Amino acid sequence: MRNPLVVKVFKYGGKLHYEWTSAIIEHNDKYVTAYSIPGRKLIHHTKGKEFQYENYSFEFFPKNEWYTVCIDIEKSGEVQYYCNICMPPTFEDDRVNFVDLDIDIVNRSGTWEVIDEDEFEHNLKHFNYPQAIIEQAIQAKERLLKKIKNKEFPFDGFLEQSYQLLLDEKFLKL
Repeated sequence: MRNPLVVKVFKYGGKLHYEWTSAIIEHNDKYVTAYSIPGRKLIHHTKGKEFQYENYSFEFFPKNEWYTVCIDIEKSGEVQYYCNICMPPTFEDDRVNFVDLDIDIVNRSGTWEVIDEDEFEHNLKHFNYPQAIIEQAIQAKERLLKKIKNKEFPFDGFLEQSYQLLLDEKFLKL
């Protein structure tokens, strides 16, 4: 894999939750984009399991934002969006880290929905989230829903053009 990017996801308090390796497409002052090909392994530390994914994925990690986006492209052509509400990702050379704040916004079969708010409610007590983190997470969810609804970057066609270009190029012929 060329230009590897190790993605590490933590729970609040610093416990490693899960991780995987992708390949960097672009790293600039506003975001990092990456992709994975079928066979990608996700190590889920919380569940104590390893999963293998048989789909392509396009990943978007904005700097200074409280979310990430992963787009799964199935071999059938079906596309699913998975947005994590999280603390702003941090970047170190070939690594990105972020703290998952439980709330997710997904699009499966063309409909956007918010999921895992019950997990957020549970974990804000379990991990003793500070009030400022709780407020930021709720505001991030609302800002992200607004971006999606108003087709603001990166939901303005950028994501679709990026993953389609990669598919057309057979994911950089890896």
